Amino acid sequence: MKKIGRGQITEQQAQKLLGVAQTSIGIHEGQQSMLLEIQYLVSAVEKENGFIADLENQMIVSLNQIPCSHSILSIKGIGKITAAGLIGEVGDFGKFKTIAEITKLAGLDLYEISSGKYKGQRRISKRGRSLMRKLLYFAVVNMIRSNGLMHKPWHQMVQRGMPTMKAMVALSRKLLRLIFALVRDHAVYEENYTQTNTYKLAA
Repeated sequence: MKKIGRGQITEQQAQKLLGVAQTSIGIHEGQQSMLLEIQYLVSAVEKENGFIADLENQMIVSLNQIPCSHSILSIKGIGKITAAGLIGEVGDFGKFKTIAEITKLAGLDLYEISSGKYKGQRRISKRGRSLMRKLLYFAVVNMIRSNGLMHKPWHQMVQRGMPTMKAMVALSRKLLRLIFALVRDHAVYEENYTQTNTYKLAA
């Protein structure tokens, strides 16, 4: 409760809550069987969590054996699980010759709406890999936080009046372009770059 409540729940409040729960109106029949069922469910959840932890550890081991992972992980805000997921979705980055090709794979390519009041507006196709888009989206969510890699461009877009979701999509496209460039050139990301094989996020 301390962890979930982030320190806002005191021990006395927890004890009071427990006392109220024990004396509140509820089902009294069959409590033993319900307790056994709860214990079974908790055990099942713990087992699943253990499996997920083992799977993630194996993903990290495999990730370290993939050369392009070093380039992707050099971007602040992308963790090993996200990097592994992106590599799993893309496969061989080398088979894509242009950013347009890999953008299309993610379903982040733009098309123009030419009917009714939406004429001239552009939207993403969403015809590509949905998991890839989700991974990029959640990476951007992490990066727009204070001191994050995309904190500044995010606020610039919002201040210009760009809708929140549209800004997130634009930054997802920007992040994918950065990843593609780094992997293509076997480079690493550097915020204040001075060398040839380093990149920074374009404004």
